[in-house]
Amino acid sequence: MAEIFFSSEIAENVKGKVVVMTGGAQGIGAATVSLLYERGAHVYFGDVDDVKGHQMLDVRNYNEQLELFKTPYEERGHVDIAISCAAVIEPNGWFGPDQLTLEAVETEPQPLKNAIDINLTSVVLFCRLAIAFMKADKESTKSNDFSKSIVLLSSIAGITEAAGLFAYGASKHGIIGLMRSLRALASAKYNIHINAVCPWATDTQMIDNVRSIWDEHHLPLNAPKDVAQFITQLATDPSLSGKSVLVAGGRGFDTEEGIDRTMSVWFGPLTEEFWRGQKAFGTGDQWSDI
Repeated sequence: MAEIFFSSEIAENVKGKVVVMTGGAQGIGAATVSLLYERGAHVYFGDVDDVKGHQMLDVRNYNEQLELFKTPYEERGHVDIAISCAAVIEPNGWFGPDQLTLEAVETEPQPLKNAIDINLTSVVLFCRLAIAFMKADKESTKSNDFSKSIVLLSSIAGITEAAGLFAYGASKHGIIGLMRSLRALASAKYNIHINAVCPWATDTQMIDNVRSIWDEHHLPLNAPKDVAQFITQLATDPSLSGKSVLVAGGRGFDTEEGIDRTMSVWFGPLTEEFWRGQKAFGTGDQWSDI
């Protein structure tokens, strides 16, 4: 995998930009808000944390997400960067023996559903809103620059298996799939670049229950600021588009480059046909005719 480095100079591009963000009250999100603010961005964020959040926001509520975009658009006339950070981990045990009795499965496991709704369904809607507001700005100003961007927070659990995190792992894989499905369309049709950030264990409350395992095996840990730097890099560097960046021990690696470079190894003789198919489908407009 090719290593990506945080550039303080490129991050200065965020000055004066209008940023819309979910999940900005704590952890990685809070570190990102602080970094963007320090660099001169106008940051509008919402979170379910009503103590730390700029405004209350339940990402499962479409109208609340819509208002999160409307507010800066009406106040400043444009939205430049959209960052989706809101995420939850489901409680443990939903696939344990006591939760897999015929009596237990009579009731829908709401925490599992919440994880999918917050981590994935809401992000699909977030992307649709982001592109719509960015597209409106480009049309009103007749701008064709490549400065608009979307950054989605996935996880190492979106790249490989995450034992015990069933809904979380599925949803974070979904984020990578969403980014890959949108990158050609967003770039070619709307001149917007979209990327995903995939941190492994980061020093936030989300890993409190497993921190002792991490420490026992002397594994390096991300600081929230490490991840925030790569989110900012992907948001401000127009040369980075369609990337999923693994952040591990404070270092960033382009996993998409590694996948593309080694595809012939694991795809074998179908590699050429695959790329011809990808080229033929282009931005995927054909699916709308079905």
